[in-house]
Formats: sequence, structure tokens, C-alpha cells
Amino acid sequence: MTTSAEARRIPLDVIFLIDRSGSMSGAKWNGTKAALTTFFNDPASAGIGVGMVYFPTQNGDMCVATNYAALDVPIGLLPDNAFALTNAIPYDALGWGTPMWSGLKGVLMAATAYQDAHPTHKVVVVLATDGNPSSECPPTAIDAVAEVADSALDYNGVRTYVIGVAGSTIANLDKIAAAGGTTAAYDITKDINQFAAKMEEIRTEALGCDFEIPPPPNGQQLDPNRVNFTYTPKGVGSPKILPRADDLADCNNLPGWYYDSNTSPTKIILCPASCSPVQADTNAKVSVLFGCNSVAN
Repeated sequence: MTTSAEARRIPLDVIFLIDRSGSMSGAKWNGTKAALTTFFNDPASAGIGVGMVYFPTQNGDMCVATNYAALDVPIGLLPDNAFALTNAIPYDALGWGTPMWSGLKGVLMAATAYQDAHPTHKVVVVLATDGNPSSECPPTAIDAVAEVADSALDYNGVRTYVIGVAGSTIANLDKIAAAGGTTAAYDITKDINQFAAKMEEIRTEALGCDFEIPPPPNGQQLDPNRVNFTYTPKGVGSPKILPRADDLADCNNLPGWYYDSNTSPTKIILCPASCSPVQADTNAKVSVLFGCNSVAN
């Protein structure tokens, strides 16, 4: 007997680490404020947990990483947290120095701790800056900053996205993004008005196509080999069973899905060829079926 349950995306939490050094003042800061405000109030952001940290901090020594682990705005769900987030945005960027290692180290301490406390969520960090690590707060080598992002990714999967504002060295920020599992920085050095659009891209990518595995019916034990995933385009008509792959590499650019772990699965991840159309289909219906052998690719 086959039973089905609605497939729900893994809850997403985002912590923004925003550069408020003096070089961000003026048009760059106005663009940053506008982009953040748009993101927080966008209906497409509803249900996302969002927190905020600014660097350099005004709460103690700017070079001490733990001063950034206490978020300026704690994580809370949008749209309810939108007022607190927008209300906390400084009128202008009047900070001194760019303690990038300290800021990222501290915010990733908070992010990885939140991920540990919420294992069914997906926690990411978004760093936005117009500069390079300042000499006042060692380590200043970009490789050391990248290592912080790499460590968080290795520890429990927290990814670091990076947005490069005019004045930043994109090649350096690319290193941080790559180490943090997001390939490359988002380059808005030529147009601060691209900030909002890049944040939309990050939201789409971060939301991804990771789905919770619903509890099997009637208190049954999960049998990973007797699970299927269906997609109904536009929510109309007969559902299509997507084939199961062994892992991302086994997707082979074809439709399908795979587990995060074949031995102890906690979530279902769509192959890229299936993820894109599901993300683009606002009326899509996706379900998990229990009781029949998985259809292999």
C-alpha cells in the first residue's frame, strides 16, 4: 500500500554580516539599506529566519571575534522580524576599520551554534563588504579569512555567501566564497543598485531544493529504499515520479533526486535538472511516497 505526504522545504535561516566602515558611507550605504529593506519586506522572503550583525562592532573591541557572535538582531522569522531588522540599520556607515576575520569568525560561531541547535534547518551567512581586512585586526591575510569560512562549512555545513561592493577586491572575496561553499562572490562593484537583485539570487540558491523527509505513516520505520518523490507541474494533472540517484554526481544532468546520506538520510535533495523547474513553478506540488521500491535512475 502506497501513502503520500506533502514535501516541505528545509527551513532557511540567514545571518547578514554587513560592513559599516566609513568607506561604505553615501551612495553605497543608501543602496545597501534599500536592498536590505526590500529583502526583509519581500513576500518571497516570508518564512525565512533572518538575523543581522554589523562590523566593525560598536559593542566592545572590534578585533575580538566573540563580540560578533552576539547578533545585533537575533534570528527571527520574516515578515515578523522585518521591523526589528530595518529599525536596526544605521543611518549611515560611520565605523572605522574593516575587521573582516573577526567579524566573519564571530558570526560563523553564531551560525554554526544555531545550526547545531536547529539540525533540521539550513543556516547560511551573507557577508557584504567594500574592502579588504584592515591592518588593525590581524590576521589580515585573505587566506586566513577564507579558512574561517571553510571551517564552518566542514563543521556542520554552514555556507558563506559574499557580496562585493565597489572598493572590494573581488578575487579576494571569491576565495572566501569558494571556501564557504558558494563558488564565487556576487560582484556589484559597478552598480550598487544590483544589491537587491543579487540578494534575490542568493535567496533562490540558498532555499534550494532540499526537502524534509516526512514521518512514515502509522508510526512505521523509514525504509530509505521504499521512498519515491513526485512532482506535479503547476499542481495540475498526474504527478510525475522522479527517479532516485545515488548522489549529486549520479544525477548526470538528468531529472531526479537523492538523499543527503544513503545510510542515515535526513533530507531529499533534487538534482539540478529537477530543482530549476520546481523553483520556477510557484504552483508546483511535490510529495513523498512511501511503500513502493524507489524508482532508480
